[in-house]
Amino acid sequence: MKKKETSERPASNKSLAKQINNYWINASLGNFIALDIIVFFTAVIVRCIAEEAQYGVKGLLLPRYFDISKEAGVIYHFGEYSVDLDNFVVVLICCLAALCISELIMLAAGAYRGGKEARRILKPINDIAVSAVDIASLQLSSSVPAETAPADEHKDVDFSDLQTAINKLDPTAEAHIHTGNSDLEGLEEAVNSLLDRMRESYLQQAQFVSDASHELRTPIAVIKGYAGMLARWGKTDEKVLDEAITAINNESEHIGKLVEQLLFLARGDNGRQTVNMDVFSLSDMMKDVYSEYCLIDDKHEYICDINGEFMAYGDVSMIKQAVRILTDNAKKYTPDGGEIVLRVKRNVKGEVCVEVQDNGIGMNQTDIEHIFERFYRADPARSRDTGGCGLGLSIAKWIVDRHGGRFEVSSVVGIGTRMTVVLPKLSPDSADFILNDEKPATSRFRG
Repeated sequence: MKKKETSERPASNKSLAKQINNYWINASLGNFIALDIIVFFTAVIVRCIAEEAQYGVKGLLLPRYFDISKEAGVIYHFGEYSVDLDNFVVVLICCLAALCISELIMLAAGAYRGGKEARRILKPINDIAVSAVDIASLQLSSSVPAETAPADEHKDVDFSDLQTAINKLDPTAEAHIHTGNSDLEGLEEAVNSLLDRMRESYLQQAQFVSDASHELRTPIAVIKGYAGMLARWGKTDEKVLDEAITAINNESEHIGKLVEQLLFLARGDNGRQTVNMDVFSLSDMMKDVYSEYCLIDDKHEYICDINGEFMAYGDVSMIKQAVRILTDNAKKYTPDGGEIVLRVKRNVKGEVCVEVQDNGIGMNQTDIEHIFERFYRADPARSRDTGGCGLGLSIAKWIVDRHGGRFEVSSVVGIGTRMTVVLPKLSPDSADFILNDEKPATSRFRG
């Protein structure tokens, strides 16, 4: 398969090649300077030793020193003798200058060749990144996993072998790349980790499409069945007509709700869901939700437990939507006459918490671990018979995550469930920050 170029290619490795080349130039320049200094002093020492040998001077404790002046030049004194080294030093400096010029020419030529060579060496790594883009697009050929390849295929492995191993992977199989090259172990581990995360995302997407299709198939089948019933008997039988119209309306509402939730999650996944952040009163918001459910639901007892005035920073409509989702769940799974508490409080860390607590059927630990998965329902009680689509808590989780908050879930089967949304603390330096926990405004309503 031909690889796509331009926009789908990873970032160029020229900058990395330039860094490598610059490092080599700086290291070479430092080595040349050190070498020139060593050569200069070594030549001077050898010349001094030769002069002492010529005069037959021996002894390590003899006074030795250089006399350097503009008039006399360089004079080397050892014992009672003196030697003029001025001409030698001049010649030595000229030789070193010629050596330095040669070294600079070598550095310039090396810099030109080094950049090309570094880019050539790094090209296989860039090819690996291109292959990773193909993996992300699931443009891979299905074949035998790299681990099962014959041992002789890993002989004389280089970076290009890693690219070959990547291209052999099947995104739906439990396979990892393995070239057998110890120099590539770190890179292999990183790519394998990426593959695991991508494979999990791929399977979740496939499961999501399957679940969504199933959820849409059922109400469509019901509508189709009742439409056929209307065509056969509904024109003359009013009972059949009323039953069909009611069922079709209910299923249409269910489809509309499902599509609306799917669109919300799709916009959220694509980063197109608008979020209008501002400071607002959590206390007032919770009181609004409490008033709504007292009006629409007379089968449960609602309690609004708010001690003080609590502020938060976020999208008030989205936070209210999340609280409504939690309250709807509490209503569905709490028997008639049960108690549902809507609470706003501050935990020991100073974080503002919104709680919805019921004394309904509760959940076991296994269910708690999956409740935020899309289309998940705990069997047998949490089924489609309750009227939900299995997306409400996924939407609530997205909203809370988008606000930098988190969920804390506590539930016991047969006793009830407490869903807590913990929101980040507001900065006291904010101009809109208002906190009046000491205000004696405790509100505890029953409805």
